Amino acid sequence: MRKLTLNEIQAVELENLKIIDRICQEQGLTYYLAYGTLLGAVRHQDFIPWDDDTDIWMPRRDYEAFIAYCEHALPAPYRIVNRENTPGYPYGLARFSNQDYEFVSTKPSEQFPAGVFTDIYPLDENGSSYPVARQLYHRCKLVNMAYYAYAANWPQNCLTRSVHRLYQGLVDWVWGENFAQAVDEKIQRIILAKTKDGAQKVGVPAWPDAGPHMLDKKCFGEGKYVPFAGSFFRIPVKPEPILQEYYGNYQELPPATDRQPHHDYKIYPQ
Repeated sequence: MRKLTLNEIQAVELENLKIIDRICQEQGLTYYLAYGTLLGAVRHQDFIPWDDDTDIWMPRRDYEAFIAYCEHALPAPYRIVNRENTPGYPYGLARFSNQDYEFVSTKPSEQFPAGVFTDIYPLDENGSSYPVARQLYHRCKLVNMAYYAYAANWPQNCLTRSVHRLYQGLVDWVWGENFAQAVDEKIQRIILAKTKDGAQKVGVPAWPDAGPHMLDKKCFGEGKYVPFAGSFFRIPVKPEPILQEYYGNYQELPPATDRQPHHDYKIYPQ
């Protein structure tokens, strides 16, 4: 079976973004293009030519409302993939997925039906100072690691298989089928204990990336629509400080040797 080319994957991802945008407009929800997708919109008005995925941010309330809506209203082949509804999915963020496609990864931790997806990162308040944000990120990371170790399909030999089964059995004995929900609720309690309403810094402590990154809430605002791949999508109202935080001189192209897709997976039609 022929795998999809990068351009074909981007075309399917673009349709994902169009559907997400339509739902958010109809439901009064806010999203922003994020990470490399935001960089592509600002620097290329299109996908970064070698980028193989799409990312968006959603403020926490919009994130929860979007998932709740999609769980009952999305038509096939679309669905939300997250820890609570997809066995083996280890990540603390949701994916909007087109299931007409088969996702094949070489990573043992990515053996689940991802389809062609858009990552949805929840934006949470991030503490009043860098030390607070760093503590928040580290605590959330530890909780996420506990679930990752439970859910991921690790390379197996006799020892790791026994340890993994023992850990899974202990978790199942304590939490039953509710471990994913317990982990997500624990992370929310950690975030709420370290932040307060009205904080001016936001980030993604629920699934910490390299950082922590403390982003000015005012840079997001209500967002603005900009051209991207022949359509228009919402980005933060002031994207420049955000892109500088993540990429430094974001207008400068990386060396030619680094202009490669960053994810090790293949996509096939079902």
